[in-house]
Amino acid sequence: MFDSKTISRVVLVLGFLFVIGCASSNEQNSSRPSGQSAASSSKWYQGGTLHTATVAQWKSGTYQNKLATSSDWLSATVWKGSLNSPDDFDKLKGQAQSLVAAVDGVVTVEKTDSIKVSEIAASIIIASNEFGP
Repeated sequence: MFDSKTISRVVLVLGFLFVIGCASSNEQNSSRPSGQSAASSSKWYQGGTLHTATVAQWKSGTYQNKLATSSDWLSATVWKGSLNSPDDFDKLKGQAQSLVAAVDGVVTVEKTDSIKVSEIAASIIIASNEFGP
């Protein structure tokens, strides 16, 4: 019915639209609990194992695993060399939470279960400048 290139393009466009839609409400509706800092949750960024997962595997992953994996993607790309203080880790956590939400929004599309979630995340990161330091 659809080839993988068509599905990839649809996923990219949906990811871009999702990020644009979420960007304006991102600051107002932060999912980080108030008062929680990098010091009080120093392990939130560890243990991500979904780096090469398919969408089906991502869907069944825990939120903690998704958050840690998203943190790894961001710290290896747009955040590379920018994690110098606890405040930087707090900012990264907010961005990682936004990336989890964006990927989760895109993977709701049918016929995406065999796509690598890293391709979706990369498309979202590239298509938006909302995830940098």
